[in-house]
Amino acid sequence: MQSSSTPTSTVRSGSLLLIACLSLSTFSVQAQKSSKAPLPVVPVEQKETQMDLPNSFHKYYGQRINGWRDTERSIAKVDLDSDLNYDGVINNNDPQDGGAFEGTPPGLQVGVAEMSRIILRVTPYRVDFDGEVVVSLELSGINRSVSSGEFDSFEDEINQTGRIRVWNGPERKVLLLDSADPNKRYVEFGTQYREYPYNLPTVIPRSVYVEGIKPSEAYQGDLRLLLTCSHRAPGTTPETFAQSRTKLIKSFRTTFDHILLTVRPEPLTKEFTNNNAEGNWIMVKPISSK
Repeated sequence: MQSSSTPTSTVRSGSLLLIACLSLSTFSVQAQKSSKAPLPVVPVEQKETQMDLPNSFHKYYGQRINGWRDTERSIAKVDLDSDLNYDGVINNNDPQDGGAFEGTPPGLQVGVAEMSRIILRVTPYRVDFDGEVVVSLELSGINRSVSSGEFDSFEDEINQTGRIRVWNGPERKVLLLDSADPNKRYVEFGTQYREYPYNLPTVIPRSVYVEGIKPSEAYQGDLRLLLTCSHRAPGTTPETFAQSRTKLIKSFRTTFDHILLTVRPEPLTKEFTNNNAEGNWIMVKPISSK
């Protein structure tokens, strides 16, 4: 007589399936409890662009040892740092507050009606020179659907990217940059060679404050804040950012650093280690976005 009970192999298969389902269910619940709020944008087919690379500002980057020996032709070193690990502290020695985190999307995430402090560091290399040292800040939107990172028009750029404003201080008295204003995309600070580098603290801001205005639309890291330091020869007039990019060789090599930004609909949850004593994150009352 044949037994009517279920075969042993079938019982084992059913048990394993039940255990797997329970494990997946438990893992899903734990993940939901531990996960933070989702990012405001989903990087669908997001590409690394030429605007993420060092040579995006100037082709004459670094030293071409076989073509031009210029071991002393940098006039200064520049650095941008921010609270990229959201602990309330900006530490120059913490790789999480700079380095690769600056140039990898999402970069610095700022919520709408939230301001975040960004520190500018300029370390002079040379003093014996003629001319001016020009430190500049420039805002650009990044189109991550194409390798060049550029948009077909300025209207496309402001419609497809987030919006930020850059202020000289937390009081928002002097507006330096506005990513949606074509006349507020570039600002420079010039120093006279007879006073440089002694006048750096009075001419170049120690820090700036980035305010989120409109959320990023399609991609993370769709805005770039670029810091540059270049040499302007005596008797020459100020150059626009576009003109400065066309010069392959200058008296001193242009140095630069940049940071990517993403604007979130709501501020990211922070875990402050000092109760935000340094004031690196500030909630503000929104100003008209027009």
